[in-house]
Amino acid sequence: MSSTRTDAPDPDAARGSPRTARGTSRASGAPAGTLARGMAVLDFLLAATQPMTLAEIADGLGLDHSSALRLLRALEELGRVIRLPDGRKYACSPQALRPLSLLHPIEQLRRDAAPLISALAAQIRQSVVLVVFFGQERCVVDVALSPGSLSPYYSTWLHGPLHGSGPGKCLLMSLDEPRRRALLGPEPYRAHTPTTLTSWDDVSADLAAATERGYAIVRDEFYDGLSAVAAPFSGWSGRPLGCIAATGHSRNLTDEAIASTGPEVARVARLIPLQAASLRLLEPFAP
Repeated sequence: MSSTRTDAPDPDAARGSPRTARGTSRASGAPAGTLARGMAVLDFLLAATQPMTLAEIADGLGLDHSSALRLLRALEELGRVIRLPDGRKYACSPQALRPLSLLHPIEQLRRDAAPLISALAAQIRQSVVLVVFFGQERCVVDVALSPGSLSPYYSTWLHGPLHGSGPGKCLLMSLDEPRRRALLGPEPYRAHTPTTLTSWDDVSADLAAATERGYAIVRDEFYDGLSAVAAPFSGWSGRPLGCIAATGHSRNLTDEAIASTGPEVARVARLIPLQAASLRLLEPFAP
């Protein structure tokens, strides 16, 4: 199975690497402030693929060892970090690794929609991702793969370009013009590839066509050689709540393939409200 990242923070966080802390010291690059340092330690351990020693955590975050130890002790007391029996290595606790209740609407949606997206991935032989919108942010709930398909989603919080990714275009489709303009910012928009749409007129025309056919198309707009088809889904009230996106190699997602794949993705997106009663609990978070 090939492995390509397509929609992760800044623009892509490598699996297993620590996420960047939001608050950092200008002098050292280390996180500044107790809360920021504590969150940086937790993020570092969440991204790690194995337990880490005090020295590895401190050196990885640019902290002195005594400060790192104090933060680890505080996180231990809060139940977010555990120390392994050897006393030398630290890892995230189950509470930190799986903070959501199994009855949380997100977890219920993941279970409810799993049969649909798994069947779709097998049918179209592409990676399929289920995304929900939290305000104006995009969150991956689940990913279904088929043999030989890409594995493109490494982060649950998507930060790919709104104007150049399937989930981003679906989010824009759910918004009115003033909110679209505010999210996109000033023109020209960032060009990630030669085919990225960089003007308001081009993006607007693309979204209008996507709305008419029921699904958005991305052709080499974020990564050369990578294309996607994405269709939004709504709750029973009609409020847009998320989308389903299929991602694959551009050589496989030809115009003819997209013409057959797009309607199938849109069809499954329309079934999500019928399959997942938990969607009604997510409506307060809608854009």
